[in-house]
Amino acid sequence: MSYRIQQLIILILHLVLLYWIYYVLNNSGSMTTDIVLYHFLGMAIYGAILIRGCAAWGKYLYSKENKE
Repeated sequence: MSYRIQQLIILILHLVLLYWIYYVLNNSGSMTTDIVLYHFLGMAIYGAILIRGCAAWGKYLYSKENKE
């Protein structure tokens, strides 16, 4: 059951990132170049943390399951 909860949380976090990308791409014409750059920098950091966090969480659950 914990894998399904993990998958749901990961899906929601990825959908948030996808919506952020969609928002920036739709509104980048009305934003300054600096603001768009900061948005993409934030998306890159968010994505990196998301990838690293999901991998660490999955490894934790896998090792926890194998110890039992």
